[in-house]
Amino acid sequence: MSSQNTDPRAIPCEGFLANNERIECGLFDVPLDWAHPEAGRSQLHYTRYRTKPDVEREGTIFVVPTYHPATSPLSLSTPEQMWTITTAPLLHNGTEGRYDIVIWTARGYPARQSGPGLTTPGHTKCFAQDEKRAEFYRRASKELGIEPIWGEKMEFLREQTYEDARNWLQLQARMIDECLRKQNNTILSYLGTAATVRDLVAMADAFDGPGSAVNFWGTDSGTLIGEYLLQMFPERAGRVLLQAPKDLQAYIHEDTYETWKKDLLHAGDTLGRFVEFCVKNDKQDCSTYVHDQILDADGLSQVEHSMFVHARNAYIGWRNALSVDLNNTALASVFRPVAFGNTTYNAAETLNGLQHVEHLAGWTLSMVPVFCGDKAADYDPEVAIARTREIGALLSEDIHLAPLFSSSVFPSLNYLCHLWPVRAVERLTEVNDQPSKTPAVAPLVIQYSANPFARRRPLSHVVPGVQNARSVVQMKFGIHLFRPETCMSNIIFDYLKEGKLPGRSVCYGNPDLDTVAKGVLEPTDTETTPVSQWRKFEHSEARSTAIAMLGLAAIVAIVIMMMSRRGSRSRLVQSGRDMTAVKS
Repeated sequence: MSSQNTDPRAIPCEGFLANNERIECGLFDVPLDWAHPEAGRSQLHYTRYRTKPDVEREGTIFVVPTYHPATSPLSLSTPEQMWTITTAPLLHNGTEGRYDIVIWTARGYPARQSGPGLTTPGHTKCFAQDEKRAEFYRRASKELGIEPIWGEKMEFLREQTYEDARNWLQLQARMIDECLRKQNNTILSYLGTAATVRDLVAMADAFDGPGSAVNFWGTDSGTLIGEYLLQMFPERAGRVLLQAPKDLQAYIHEDTYETWKKDLLHAGDTLGRFVEFCVKNDKQDCSTYVHDQILDADGLSQVEHSMFVHARNAYIGWRNALSVDLNNTALASVFRPVAFGNTTYNAAETLNGLQHVEHLAGWTLSMVPVFCGDKAADYDPEVAIARTREIGALLSEDIHLAPLFSSSVFPSLNYLCHLWPVRAVERLTEVNDQPSKTPAVAPLVIQYSANPFARRRPLSHVVPGVQNARSVVQMKFGIHLFRPETCMSNIIFDYLKEGKLPGRSVCYGNPDLDTVAKGVLEPTDTETTPVSQWRKFEHSEARSTAIAMLGLAAIVAIVIMMMSRRGSRSRLVQSGRDMTAVKS
């Protein structure tokens, strides 16, 4: 593959990253279409945390952390800045400063830095202003003969019915048509994950030399880039770490509405158990730590609230007015008063804070152009019309699947790919599960026994055809904050630093790290453990739920918003100072 790229060029960093001699921000040019360079150029924005000056540089680790819009609208720094000032130094020290650490904004992904230097083509936004969005829905409702039951902020004013869900499905189809009318559809076809993997290989060539090994660490949806790398360039794969990975087979082939139901039910179940056994009962054995201290009841509630923000934005495709959510006893019951500093927030204030963060989080196309553009099946308008009718009927049974999130639910746009007509110019249309790939370094897959945002999948679904992949499972409460002394963090450090594979298949999450908790059943095989054994674990006294790495960021975002609404400027500044010290 000819990279045809220019050398990386530095640009000024912004925010907390400015004037830090260890951190470089820059731009990198690649072809829009790797098969047809004459189609134009794409520009990638990256942030590089450089190696220590007194050690021999051994290469680059490319990182794609997953960020949700809810974690960033009100934070004092962008997620990219937050990760670079908190987690990058930990990874840097854990790998003895031998590697540059590069975070980049892939084409089509949400921008992580304001101002100049954004990746192009970037995130697709349909409406420049909230007023334009509201105006479109008013006009479309009138054309379709639908009576709006939402206000100016696009928040529903009463609990939605099955008829409302069918109407909303029609409106979302119209909204996608409206977005496409405003976009260059040819540009949208260049946003696929396969193109992003070619971008990644080109960056590795530029930073480390032609043909160099590509070291990669991805989390959640970011793992898709690593999964594609192993399929497209197994001979170039270096240390590939996939944390809370996606099911590659399902991502390419499965109907997204069916995926939504599975994801929604899983998230509702695991978060429901977290609320029941960690928050309501004030249990403090959930293995969640901040600066070596077990979170108290209020801390657990703040973690809970952050996870609800993430879940509602990820899975629910409409928003309710505060009064509607307060009438949902299942939801309101879990939001008890929460203390933060000297201030206590009641359920209404907390839910109102969630509503505000959710409002800021989106109503764009989200990751639709990438996720839906990667689908193997070509778009067929007749099939799309038929599937819309089928989903309209299915919603009669599915609208009340997750009362803990909302009294009535509807899929977010990422799960309505049957409506999206644009496919990526390069796609993986089939992945072969026959053993055929053996990267020089065995890929490492990290999964969680009860992560609400990532269902545990067989390795054959995550890295199909890769013979030497290894897996480790995080048990009990799930994921610790990223810090050197935890079982899983040590595994990550050892693997990324030296390619060392773990000698264990499970981390338990106990304070003493490696001791088997009473009641925890250790699987003998992390891929083939029977479902019945996992059910035993889920109903043992050690059951809990996992927390996503972005949890603390969401907590800070919500709390900052709440305090700013109360005019607590001094506390806001202090929270910003505290954020820089968080080890997440």
